Amino acid sequence: MTYSEIKDIRQPEHEINELLLKRWSPRALNGQTLADEDLLAVLEAAKWAPSAFNSQPWRFIYAKPKTAAWDKLFLPLGDFNKAWVKNAGALILIISKQKFTHNQKDNPTASFDTGAAWQNLALLNRSRYEWL
Repeated sequence: MTYSEIKDIRQPEHEINELLLKRWSPRALNGQTLADEDLLAVLEAAKWAPSAFNSQPWRFIYAKPKTAAWDKLFLPLGDFNKAWVKNAGALILIISKQKFTHNQKDNPTASFDTGAAWQNLALLNRSRYEWL
């Protein structure tokens, strides 16, 4: 879908970067397993998010279909989410480390910083990864 087609469907109140406008979560997945190279590219994009003291408090736990790790991430999901997640090419659980590594003090921005990492992951180069 082109930017002009998206602008016909989605109407921002103010001009924004097309990368933000093109982000889409259709809840329709094709069941194709995500290649290791693509999964690592997604995680690399997230790694470059800003964080307090460059602490990168996010941690990613991932699983690919038909692996032992898959059930550990899939089974705890609610039935509604299982219905569409079952066809995902990979599952990624994102958690926040709540203490700074350098001094073990509370990190009050850990969740915010982890959200920034998630956004980088979600906005990965759409020209290469149209499955996002």
